[in-house]
Amino acid sequence: MFFGNFGEDENKTEIENAQIIEENAYAWNKDDYQCKTVYGTARPLNKKRKLLKGKSGFFKYTAAVIAGMFAGAIIFASASAYVLQSQAPKMPSKVSQSAAPSNVTGASTVGMFDGQMSIVDIAKKAGPAVVGVVSKMTTSTFFGMMQEQEGGGSGIIIRPDGYIITNQHVIEGASSVKVILSTGKEYEAKLIGQDKKTDLAVIKIEENSLPTAELGESSALEVGELAVAIGNPLGQEFAGSVTAGVISALNRTMNVDGRQYTLIQTDAAINPGNSGGALVNKFGQVVGINTVKIGASGYEGMGFAIPVDIAMPIINELLEDGYVKGRPVIGLSLREINEPTSKRYNLPMGLYVLEVMEFSGAEKAGVKVSDIITKANGKEVKTVDELNKIRDTFKAGDSVELTIIREERVLNITVVLGEEKP
Repeated sequence: MFFGNFGEDENKTEIENAQIIEENAYAWNKDDYQCKTVYGTARPLNKKRKLLKGKSGFFKYTAAVIAGMFAGAIIFASASAYVLQSQAPKMPSKVSQSAAPSNVTGASTVGMFDGQMSIVDIAKKAGPAVVGVVSKMTTSTFFGMMQEQEGGGSGIIIRPDGYIITNQHVIEGASSVKVILSTGKEYEAKLIGQDKKTDLAVIKIEENSLPTAELGESSALEVGELAVAIGNPLGQEFAGSVTAGVISALNRTMNVDGRQYTLIQTDAAINPGNSGGALVNKFGQVVGINTVKIGASGYEGMGFAIPVDIAMPIINELLEDGYVKGRPVIGLSLREINEPTSKRYNLPMGLYVLEVMEFSGAEKAGVKVSDIITKANGKEVKTVDELNKIRDTFKAGDSVELTIIREERVLNITVVLGEEKP
């Protein structure tokens, strides 16, 4: 991301001080209440036990404050340059979901009630389809030397011919990805498609006749019913861990890393490395993809999963095209000018243009660096989120009018929205 430098920002959060600690250690910032993406362990492959500091995507434990994210984001949606390239074939059919069964066959009677399976049987049914996902990334050190780092997460097999879903942050920036089955067998994986906005990705291994997860309907969930999380907390050392709890709440709206999600809340233990793993209902069906947790002193048992009803339309688009079609993009990198900054530098409140992306609708319309956007389609905008919400009411190819201030002049510029592509 690109952030302007208007001098020292008194509203700067301590998010930037978040650290990466290897294996079982944890690094938290000093905010009292925060939300954390459930990244896997990140460590140097040479196994030196040292603290790694940095701000790269997947290979850090990102502390995301729920109330009061840092002021600044990128409006354009073109993905980062990944060494692991997307190779999406055309799929013969989409992956479908199953309704809750009226009865369950092949399950023991222990723990059964109205078709509900025991936790033992749930683990036997869903567990083999949950895999480990290990990503590798090469970074440069302060001394110009290259260092390879490794991070771990989880995934869910959705097709017997090797298609696996996981979180986008699990594979973000990776030069290579390895999948480890519940049997311990390892495969190199290729990226089929990813969507940063929803934190979903599809990868594939070359194998057939694999065990697959049965996908349920998250819309059928009820608060208080059984929830089982299966994944690899803290990496492959604890692969296939099963934790149980209940569905604590539905349709929780949360902001994580500047993006808004609607999530299932559960008290089944979810830890770093569980990302991309399965949240399973009482029938052994996957109803959620584990992704975040609340982490702070005094808070326990607050994990969250992407509902499968929200995930599957995205997953099917990734299977077909490698990206989600039709998403609008303006093509700007912005920083919010809040009230203190406005007063300090005698600037109007709004969105300061840091960068105009090449060939974007914004560039073609004549938006320039140092312009300040104050309105979109006649509505006042003071935050990036406000502009995003207006933008997302349109589709690629539509036009949006931006009111900008340029050298004390007020201009109205019509921007034709582009399409977000990986």
